[in-house]
Amino acid sequence: MDNWSPFLARNRGPFSARDQARLLESVVAVVGCGGLGGFVCEELARLGVGGLLLIDPDVFEESNCNRQLYASLPTLGRAKAEVAAERAAQVHGLCRTTPVVADFREKTDLLRDRAGLVMDCLDNSRARRELGRFCANAGIPLVHGAVREWYGQVAVQLPGHRLLERLYPPRVRAGQPPPVLACTVATVASLQAAEAVKLLLARSSPLHAAWLSVDLLRLDFLLVPTGDPAPPAGGRQTTPQRNQ
Repeated sequence: MDNWSPFLARNRGPFSARDQARLLESVVAVVGCGGLGGFVCEELARLGVGGLLLIDPDVFEESNCNRQLYASLPTLGRAKAEVAAERAAQVHGLCRTTPVVADFREKTDLLRDRAGLVMDCLDNSRARRELGRFCANAGIPLVHGAVREWYGQVAVQLPGHRLLERLYPPRVRAGQPPPVLACTVATVASLQAAEAVKLLLARSSPLHAAWLSVDLLRLDFLLVPTGDPAPPAGGRQTTPQRNQ
């Protein structure tokens, strides 16, 4: 990629031409296209990720409008995955999207065959455990995010690890969706997008051996060691280029 697309030219510097080409060849699955997922979709498209597999069974409701980027009066009642796909197409023509209006548990073959990386943008602990278990068994890296009120967390589950099952043990039950603020969602989603790029470009990150606790009320960011062995210096190798 010697000639940069004008749509992505301002990525030059942080990314080399080879980096940008690798992102354009990558396929990332965003599981959950509402709060976290909407911001994650937006940022990955603008960063130049070339393939987005957008999975969500739900439609937008009025209660989504306080924090979900794509929730608005014109999109109420529409499928979140389809709205996210349309938005990516409006940004530029470099991102190929596949909207899937279904629960991810019904589409595990699609995830296994196409996704080089999975973004966990779900909103309940049981689904997160199941997605984490699937990714661990399939050998797919996963970037996790969760939000509540002013607080959030971000984690990276590398292939062969089962971090989400430790963060969300069976005794943690799915309950009512928590209150959450738009600023918290946007912050955590941005951190997820940054971690996704590091994985796709095989760059190291502190979150490959720790998870991050975020407190926007007190501006407190805390790294908590996971106890998993850190990958070799220089980052782990991933295989983000899957069939598109």
